[in-house]
Amino acid sequence: MDESPLPIISDTTGLSARYRAFWRLKYLGLSIFGPAERRVLASPRERIKWDRAVKVMRAHEAAGTQPDDQTLYTVSRMEPRRPSR
Repeated sequence: MDESPLPIISDTTGLSARYRAFWRLKYLGLSIFGPAERRVLASPRERIKWDRAVKVMRAHEAAGTQPDDQTLYTVSRMEPRRPSR
């Protein structure tokens, strides 16, 4: 499995300004106060990047548009923690 860090996707489809601002604060907090470097699958920083990509992908699906390649790549790198409902 690829152990390189996930990219922070630039597509903001379906993400409000408030969500993006809080996401940046959370990412910054995890970068400063979070755990030491971990594998991609166990890292909270990588998990929030993946969660953001999934949210963007679902917004594209709802709008009937195609997400960009970076979003699809990021979503394909991890699995959900629990089954979606």
